[in-house]
Amino acid sequence: MSKLYGVPLSPMVRKVLLALEIKQLDYELVPVTPFMKPAGFEKISPLKKIPAWEDDKVTIADSSVICEYLEDRYPEQALYPKTPEEKARARWFEEYADTAMLQVLGTVFFERVAKKLINQPADEDKVQEILQTKLPQICVYLESQVPETDFLFGGVVQLADIALASHFINLIHAGVQIDSAEYPKLAAYIDRIFQHPAVGHRIAEDKKVFGGK
Repeated sequence: MSKLYGVPLSPMVRKVLLALEIKQLDYELVPVTPFMKPAGFEKISPLKKIPAWEDDKVTIADSSVICEYLEDRYPEQALYPKTPEEKARARWFEEYADTAMLQVLGTVFFERVAKKLINQPADEDKVQEILQTKLPQICVYLESQVPETDFLFGGVVQLADIALASHFINLIHAGVQIDSAEYPKLAAYIDRIFQHPAVGHRIAEDKKVFGGK
């Protein structure tokens, strides 16, 4: 059985989970948190980061590397567009999510949610500064990029959409919603992704961690 190492609340792990679920691939989730890694984990993930992946062919780490491997090995239910130009643009959105969005939205999630899970107080001043100065920059950019209908590359959710959505899921968990009056295209785009069965399932599974149904 293939193994995915990590925890679903991590947006990077969630990205791989959604890729696996869209491709309908079997896997075992091995819980590894950023705060507590098992002895010898560096043999699986040399940078000691999650997620990591292990199957009958490879042992690899990094969400983007894992997703690209899954796409190459299991091309059914494609996660990338076909043309070189669109593939490059898709990889850019994934990189934007994994860097700019992780730094900003990830900090809000860490302060309001992750710290609560480990019984530490949130730095709400830091959260408010991010919400007032940094989050709007991301929203303005994405408002200019997302389509008015469907998804980034047509009528099917692909990896670029998943990468963006994974961070917005954590933002929702942190009690923050995108202002639909100020960013109507972005808010509608996020709603469309959240309605995808695999994404909806992930959100429901997350809520179980918080004691919801």
